[in-house]
Amino acid sequence: MTELTNFLQGELLLTGTLFALIVLFIANIYSDKLKKYQVVDTNGAISLMDDDDLIILDVREDKERSSGFIKSAIHIPMAQVKGKLDSLDKSKKILTYCKSGTRANRIAELLCKNQFENVYSLKGGFDAWQKQGLPIKK
Repeated sequence: MTELTNFLQGELLLTGTLFALIVLFIANIYSDKLKKYQVVDTNGAISLMDDDDLIILDVREDKERSSGFIKSAIHIPMAQVKGKLDSLDKSKKILTYCKSGTRANRIAELLCKNQFENVYSLKGGFDAWQKQGLPIKK
């Protein structure tokens, strides 16, 4: 035990790095469990679309949307969502998507922080949707 203590004291940088990695690993595990929104794959998104009250929110930029979009999607670029929260119905389910899923996750988190309860994010975003050969509008 003394040898281990001496080693750890002698290698403070190594010990600090190890401790930081352990903390980050634990935080990563619990952050997924604390999410208030759900990440769904394309099949999950299609299931959600059976609900007529679903809001599909495209948070991509205008130039990205020109390549196509999911039918019935409302387009509000990410930078504008915060200012347009009042235009969205909190009682409805909301599916967010972007190009790859990263921005959609951030918007899903924003929606949850603003008392939206049924929030979903499309895993892999529009890229995943297209990869599956699912219908798009142009």
